[in-house]
Amino acid sequence: MIGLALQGGGARGAYQIGAYYAFKKQHISFDGVCGTSIGAFNGALIVCGKEKELLNFWVNVSMGEVLDFDPEFIQKKIKHEYDFSFLKSGIKNLFRIIKSHGVKTEGLENILEEYLDDEALLKSNMDFGICTIRLKNLKPCYIFKEEMAKDKVKDYILASCYLPIFKRQKKVDDHYYLDGGFYDNTPINMLIDKGYKKIYVVELNPLLNINRKPKKEVEIIKITPKRSLGGIINYDKENIIENIKMGYYDTLRVLKKLDGFLYCFKNRPEFFYNFLARKVNKKLLKRVKGFLRAKNTKEATLKSMEYIMKREEIDFYQIYKPYKMLKKLKKQQKNKHFIYEFLQQLKFL
Repeated sequence: MIGLALQGGGARGAYQIGAYYAFKKQHISFDGVCGTSIGAFNGALIVCGKEKELLNFWVNVSMGEVLDFDPEFIQKKIKHEYDFSFLKSGIKNLFRIIKSHGVKTEGLENILEEYLDDEALLKSNMDFGICTIRLKNLKPCYIFKEEMAKDKVKDYILASCYLPIFKRQKKVDDHYYLDGGFYDNTPINMLIDKGYKKIYVVELNPLLNINRKPKKEVEIIKITPKRSLGGIINYDKENIIENIKMGYYDTLRVLKKLDGFLYCFKNRPEFFYNFLARKVNKKLLKRVKGFLRAKNTKEATLKSMEYIMKREEIDFYQIYKPYKMLKKLKKQQKNKHFIYEFLQQLKFL
């Protein structure tokens, strides 16, 4: 069986719907999905077969919907208008949150009510599970859909997303709950315990990955963001769309075994790059490898190309042919940086 584990990470979760569309493009389907926090929300809609609705949610979501901030504050945040009225609005929101003893959860509850189909989730042939923490004894709770009462499905998902900033409310069985990411941000073992032998993991911030080591030897394939996804409450539309596209191409890079680190290149063998660098000055090659932390000539060449592509603001979201891109970059002679010099010394013939 093939499983999908979705990590928690707030607004960064847009990355996961991009990843899911890449899985679909490569005709990879899943027998089960487990998630923590926003990963639980994303996973629930995927299991329901509502990936189109999930994409629509991420394209149109606002911080005001999720965190109950007033429209004036949101608009100024989106437009980066950090003036006195923005500060005044921010303080107003802060006092309202303090008075309410935390951020109200009505926004999250309304989103779940609008997008999640409890019946479709429970009837789906796919496994679905979430991780949360019972606050009373700080006990982690791993719960599959067959353990959820029909009228409590949304409450379990909300429990998995329950950050400390939210107003405390008893959920599910008259207990307080906490975001599952504080114990297991990537619930791989839930799928392993179900007998899954191959698991794809879509991470949102590996540096903050709080998870348990797999209990058994299984094939785990990680999809990891290669650039920053922004903050966990950064719901700016431009940032969300960027993260969706990043998730799509980062996943294609893994599934299609493409070359590249920040960009995607058609795969070429190492000897191709060794041939290109056969006339490069050895001291220059060593300098490039050290500067870019490249293990070999192939890595040095790819990272050099990416270094210049980023400087020249070339679109991240395409699959490039290395030969054609290198020809294009070799024409960039306006800069005397040694990375440019290295590419100039690469020879096709």
